[in-house]
Amino acid sequence: MNEPVELRGAGWDSRLVASTGSDAMPFAPAVVASGRTVWLSGATAFPLLPGDPDHSRGDIAEQTRACLENLRKVLETAGGTITDIVKVTIFNTDMDQQAAVNEVYRDFFGAHRPARSHIGVQRLADAGLKIEIEAVAAIG
Repeated sequence: MNEPVELRGAGWDSRLVASTGSDAMPFAPAVVASGRTVWLSGATAFPLLPGDPDHSRGDIAEQTRACLENLRKVLETAGGTITDIVKVTIFNTDMDQQAAVNEVYRDFFGAHRPARSHIGVQRLADAGLKIEIEAVAAIG
């Protein structure tokens, strides 16, 4: 499993936690990883495979869950697991819903905390889509 690395002696981790409350965030400020890199394209709530349910008209929590499950499917096909994910980028059309996104994100990743960017955008590929998530994984 790739985990955030504490830079011993630098004290950066304790300073970040004290000044920003980063221990309460669902992501790590930095991740050091090794292994085979897999770049996962942006996943949406549209069905990934024939027969998958279409969540593209759901609320942002439902769409977030669908995006993350689609990423999981692709990553597992590449031979990885969610704990191999080292960086996530979220594109969100309604930043006022960031708390709902974070709740689903925390449930999905559990104790694993990849580095993350959460970016507000005006629109995605389809007007009904509220969120798109891409990731980078280091397998092995």
